[in-house]
Amino acid sequence: MSLPYRRSFVEIDLSAIAHNVRVIAEAMSPAGVIAVVKADAYGHGATAVARAAMKAGAWGLAVATTDEGLALRALPEFRDVRIIVLAPTLADEAAALQGAHLDVIVGNLPLLQHHLALARDRREPARLHIQMDTGIGRDGFRFDDLSWLEAFAPGDPSFAGLMAHFSCSDGLSESDSQFTHLQQERFEEIRRTVVAAGHRPLIHTANSGAILRHRWVAGDLVRPGMMLYGVDPAGTLDPPLPLRPVLTLKSRLGAVRWVKAGDSVSYGRTWTAQRDTLIGVVPLGYGDGFPRLFSSKGMVLVHGRRVPIRGRVCMDQFMVDLSEVPDARDGDEVVVYGRQGDERLSLEEMAAIAGTIPYELTCFLTARVPRQWHGAE
Repeated sequence: MSLPYRRSFVEIDLSAIAHNVRVIAEAMSPAGVIAVVKADAYGHGATAVARAAMKAGAWGLAVATTDEGLALRALPEFRDVRIIVLAPTLADEAAALQGAHLDVIVGNLPLLQHHLALARDRREPARLHIQMDTGIGRDGFRFDDLSWLEAFAPGDPSFAGLMAHFSCSDGLSESDSQFTHLQQERFEEIRRTVVAAGHRPLIHTANSGAILRHRWVAGDLVRPGMMLYGVDPAGTLDPPLPLRPVLTLKSRLGAVRWVKAGDSVSYGRTWTAQRDTLIGVVPLGYGDGFPRLFSSKGMVLVHGRRVPIRGRVCMDQFMVDLSEVPDARDGDEVVVYGRQGDERLSLEEMAAIAGTIPYELTCFLTARVPRQWHGAE
């Protein structure tokens, strides 16, 4: 979307994407890296991120939906790239998935049988990854149900992968760690049975949390999501691997004005000035994906200093207290997420302030906030 007069925008550092892919690949070698670019690459731009990840040596890509997979496959540069569709799909999507040679996660017997029948009719193997529910309680065959294995002849080329998803591998507590071990033990028992039956599917369970804190779970492939974008899903500011942040959200002061002691600011009169206060208006709001949760408790950077948000975040703007930067003027740069001078507001810190997770902050950002990509592609 071309928005030449928009004063709020996102900068995406593609060289940081490439750096993070290489760091993950080195840490998890010889496992291949599946770059997860679902939800428009967590708000970073799927096409640009996918291109940078593949050039940095990723094995393939992962998306959530059939439409996301087809959109990437339609681009000539991704014609031969392995693309895995992670979320549940329905039988009426199977023909499109197989026709585009997309890898598909399958977690129930009717869908598996439908795909296999279609593959036989097409006289071409499907690329099916069997999902085992080892404890997350989402899609997938329950860990103690291996009845689906009978649907495959030994060595069936349609049996492309065997996978599971950890529910709390990004958790830092002992109980989280113990449950991750339990999930992997359940999965390992399944893997042994599958191999004994004559199959050699690609094995993958490790998400970002497991890559960072449980590297022993690595199989043939790993699936970094949020860590690909330089963020520790556990919310720590010092992750175990040297990741580089990818996203910076910037704006500019749209107006600077004084309010007098006793004046209230924004809807609902939830904040009242205790003294004459210099207020800056930032042209960004929940209509752009900047959460209302930051009302009167978030902050931004102006002139390299942290300044607090005052009053409620509106649909198109919010107000900040410029008392500490009295020389601020209309048009001055505002950094909402990212670095300005020696100060940084990380996604992890801001998510903690809002009582949410970094994933939501990047995925919230709407198309009304233009993306600007830079760095090596």
